[in-house]
Amino acid sequence: MTLGKRVWIAAASLLALAAGLRISHHFARPPVLHAGDRLLPFGLRSLAGDAVTLRASGRPQVINVFTTWCPVCRLEEPSLAALAKTLGARGVEVIGIDQQESPEQVAHFRDQFALSFPLYIDAENLTHTLLGARVIPETVYVSADGVIRWIRQGPLTDGDIRALDRDIGRPV
Repeated sequence: MTLGKRVWIAAASLLALAAGLRISHHFARPPVLHAGDRLLPFGLRSLAGDAVTLRASGRPQVINVFTTWCPVCRLEEPSLAALAKTLGARGVEVIGIDQQESPEQVAHFRDQFALSFPLYIDAENLTHTLLGARVIPETVYVSADGVIRWIRQGPLTDGDIRALDRDIGRPV
């Protein structure tokens, strides 16, 4: 094997190793918050670009982390839109947080699915760091006392809806 080929193979191997370490680092860091922890306030951006702080509000909250390009998020969104109307009538806040996309993309997504709940943009990747939103969609349920009751990676299930029923004390 020539020296040029060996250098090429070594460079390609180092590049593959670096990419693997980067991916591993993405998934290896544990989230800061877990079920049972209090929701810490963290900064987001409104679709208008204004700074917004998400914090426990004294009402139950369902926080859905998504991206507009995610096929599972797109499949889940019509059900989440309907659920948000039902939950809102029962005093539960539903909040959508997009991971690092433009306000125009998120506004188009909102309009496409006729979403009536507030949507924010996580420009700083805090949902990834604080909530561990590495797999999307991710939904976080925060009870009225500000405690994270559960975190669901992937689409909401019937069991998740039953858990909401139990916690808020009224059928959803």
